[in-house]
Amino acid sequence: MYLSRLSVHNFRNIVETEISPSPAFNVLWGDNGQGKTNILEAIYIIGHLKSFRTTRNEDLIFHEKEQGHLNGGILSSKSKRIVDITIGKNGKKVLLDGKEVRNAATFFSTLRPIVFSPEEVNLTKGAPAGRRALIDRAIFQTDPAFLSRAQEYERCLRQRNSLFKIAGGKREIEIWTEALILAGSYIRRSRAAYLIRITPLLNDVYGKISGNSETASIDFPYLSEKEQNQEIFFRKELERCRHREIQIAQTLAGPHRDDPFFMIEGRSVRQFASQGQQRSFMLAFKTAQIIDIEQQTGEPPVLLLDDMTSELDKNRQEYFFNFLLTRKGQVFVTTTDIKPMISAGLTEAKFFKVKEGTLRQDQ
Repeated sequence: MYLSRLSVHNFRNIVETEISPSPAFNVLWGDNGQGKTNILEAIYIIGHLKSFRTTRNEDLIFHEKEQGHLNGGILSSKSKRIVDITIGKNGKKVLLDGKEVRNAATFFSTLRPIVFSPEEVNLTKGAPAGRRALIDRAIFQTDPAFLSRAQEYERCLRQRNSLFKIAGGKREIEIWTEALILAGSYIRRSRAAYLIRITPLLNDVYGKISGNSETASIDFPYLSEKEQNQEIFFRKELERCRHREIQIAQTLAGPHRDDPFFMIEGRSVRQFASQGQQRSFMLAFKTAQIIDIEQQTGEPPVLLLDDMTSELDKNRQEYFFNFLLTRKGQVFVTTTDIKPMISAGLTEAKFFKVKEGTLRQDQ
């Protein structure tokens, strides 16, 4: 699948622009602060309905305007679709082929963009929530049903936490606890299954990046548990925490507190890895995710690479460019300097000069 047309109106610093990208490489180049990342963000929203940079709709709308608008034409081996998104300050209106979206799984399988940005490198050393979100987004790319289960878990979690603060809410807590266990166990099973599937790919890619001098893995607390035991272990966790939960009126166990450990040579990336190792790990994870999506869906995802050359040294750049050149699929790359792209062999790409929110295709 690939994006055949992109129309952007009153989005961030872009008043109005329309492009017909290449189904292969697209290079967005220009000085910093001109709107290159905004184009990637627009594409990401067309695929995910949310930004990878902000949770506030008002941040997405051009200054003093009431609405922003995104429209994308998407081609795949099976269909031709049109996604139309109107962004208001209080929400988004989404149309798929001119109709309201009624099936989330159908919509989220229309376009599967993967983003690699400088901010994501920090996830390896940041709070556990960032690593959980990274893995959950990857799962969602091949299992759209995962989103509804995650939303159900969050609903149960909020309700259960609120009942701790209500006198006489003990009976209702038990009902919501069972619902929490059901949704939470699904999430943990999905995480474990995904990591079991992707870890060999991750290690293989990381080995190539590091010259086969190091190994990489992800250690998840419930990775070794049998599938049917997830509910049992989750229930026991909650039982052990119950007295403390009542004291502080908060759920203290569950998928919302799990911490995936990113490992190099069996040692925590967060505690021991150098900046170069962090970058290599994240690059390997993203590459493994790309390969996995192709294997699971039969179609390559759309890659959004934001200022990638600033995050990778020459050897890592060379590896990743070689990987991109040997695969099929659409790629959008932002950069301030096109020379490394041309030197890497991206001469058949479409180049778009970005200046003050406007795009011009270079010949």
